[in-house]
Amino acid sequence: MVSHPLLSPQQQIEHLEEQGIAFNLWGKSNALQYLRDNTNYFRLKSYKDGFERVVGGKNDGKYLHFDFAMLVDLSIIDMLLRNELLPMTLDIEHYAKVNLMNALEAHGDDGYALVNAFVCSNGRMDESENPVLRDISRGKSSPFVSNIVSAHPDYDYPVWEFVEVIPFGTFLRFYRYCADEFADRGMRDTYYCLQGVKVMRNGCAHNNCILNDMRRWADARRPQHVVVRSLASIGVSSEMRRTKLSNERFQQIATTFYMHKTYASPGVLKHRARSLWEFTTRMNKHVDYYDHNEQVRSGFAFIEKIVSGWYPKSLFGEES
Repeated sequence: MVSHPLLSPQQQIEHLEEQGIAFNLWGKSNALQYLRDNTNYFRLKSYKDGFERVVGGKNDGKYLHFDFAMLVDLSIIDMLLRNELLPMTLDIEHYAKVNLMNALEAHGDDGYALVNAFVCSNGRMDESENPVLRDISRGKSSPFVSNIVSAHPDYDYPVWEFVEVIPFGTFLRFYRYCADEFADRGMRDTYYCLQGVKVMRNGCAHNNCILNDMRRWADARRPQHVVVRSLASIGVSSEMRRTKLSNERFQQIATTFYMHKTYASPGVLKHRARSLWEFTTRMNKHVDYYDHNEQVRSGFAFIEKIVSGWYPKSLFGEES
């Protein structure tokens, strides 16, 4: 196992300098204070992936055109993006449940039998063998849903209560089960998009870095067709779609934005649009830092294109 010794803030600065990272935009004294008070060093330096390095010569492997200020800027933008995406995923979860209720009504199903069939499809009616029952059982100690769980000791849930006592992942499996029962292709498409939203929700909730890897991935899964088509409709070029959607992080960002703009109410969209435009303004505040990094500049441009296309300023009464 490779050992990574804990470095003092001063040693962290020295280590970054050895890698060719400059402190011209941020003085070393400011950087020292920032490293002491504001961040985890190993998390911060993860944002250096994708920056240009010297090839050959005595400076081989050192970074080019790279300043400590860029690490700080990217980490702040990443935090602000997570702060936008997480509530969007929660909105989507809510509207996915509404969507399911509407589908049940359209298909004339009261939901009781469907819930029972889904639970039984996961194993015997025993918590030790049935993962859905285990998920429900965890709610017994919850101050938020314990009253619902205790009211149904025989697991005879109506669908509108069932979806409140299961985690999002189990809800998605139930959603897919309903889509198959109804032979509803549109619901199946929605299910696959919701899978991407779940990935994004978990990443944001666990405070994972999102923008510390904007490179093309050789083994990325294919994006959902409905998302690709919708991106094309707002003027995202085929080249940008191809390059950005080859990165699964950008895939999940685009999918989350798409699902949110598709299902959220006008009031929710208005609120989120205003917040997203504030975010894009901050995102581009120091975009000139990245004149030598097309990966970052094009990543920012992709996000801004999505915001302007799906959340125009007209949603909150301003001209785009």
